[in-house]
Amino acid sequence: MSYIKSLKFFCFFTWWITFFVAFSATNAQTLTDSLRKEIHLGIDETINNQFSKAEIRFRRLIARYPEHPAGYFYTGATIQAEILDREDYARQQEFDDLMEKTVQTAEALYDSLQNDPWLFFLEGSAHLYRSFMSSKRGKSWAAYRNATRGVNRLEKSLAIDSTFFDAYMGVGSYKYWKSSKTKGLSWLPFVSDDREKGIRMVNTSIENGEFVSSFGKDQLAWIYIDAGRMEDAEELALQNCHRYPESRFFKWTLVEIYFRSKQFDRAYQLYQELLDTVRSIDGNNHYNETDCLLKMAEIDVQRGDFLLAEKKLDELLAITVPEAMQQRLEKRYKRARELKKHCRNELAKSE
Repeated sequence: MSYIKSLKFFCFFTWWITFFVAFSATNAQTLTDSLRKEIHLGIDETINNQFSKAEIRFRRLIARYPEHPAGYFYTGATIQAEILDREDYARQQEFDDLMEKTVQTAEALYDSLQNDPWLFFLEGSAHLYRSFMSSKRGKSWAAYRNATRGVNRLEKSLAIDSTFFDAYMGVGSYKYWKSSKTKGLSWLPFVSDDREKGIRMVNTSIENGEFVSSFGKDQLAWIYIDAGRMEDAEELALQNCHRYPESRFFKWTLVEIYFRSKQFDRAYQLYQELLDTVRSIDGNNHYNETDCLLKMAEIDVQRGDFLLAEKKLDELLAITVPEAMQQRLEKRYKRARELKKHCRNELAKSE
């Protein structure tokens, strides 16, 4: 699944952090208890892949508070979650428009609410979402610009209220991933290594923040994966999967941990579960399906079961996808053909 791989390390934290922490920010000052309950329900629905239900709930915020950025942000966040879950970008423009509206409505309120940290947080969240999607589309400069702008706004909210522990999640994650990706340049005087500081900030947010337990653990799990702390990562991922057993988000994290730590039996079983799930999605575009099949074939090869691996690869290569999707799957198909050739060679040796 692409969004938890090459782009995950810097950008994935923006989805969890901005979605949930912006929720806490807005609730604290501008939403009634009844709406607070609605947003809690919408968040749980999003985690559990019930995107249509969540979107309906969040669009009610737009109808009730058209001059506030919250409704636009939550609706856009839900659309983005569905985009990532399906790997289908048909609603990309709708997402872009909602994030732009979030920024515009936040900026329009600054004069009257100059010391409101939540407005800075919501605007920053929109920029971070933009950063993530720009990265997905290979627009590195736009991703960097929006990430920097988003964290700047987030730090402004902390300057107003240093006890807003939920916001430590975004700043800490940014510090870790930025340092991780530039660690080869840490000898330069203007490049600092903030990885440990970032981990401490994320932990502080999980321990003291109000709304960041599950998604904070997910982000910290990915940090631990990057740091080679696989047992710590697995513990956090399992906690999330036990709390939200229907969530594909958390299962993708856990299966990646199993695969990288060579727990192949567990990884295989979970890939099969994910495969069955994504195949049942209406409008399945086969992107995540091919990922599961390829990983299962990789595991079969590791086990020495070349016949079963070849069967999985044949399934993958037989899938028909649109031309645009073929371009996205080019490397995956190439790897599948290489593996199939390897399987045939190994099977020929045993004849």
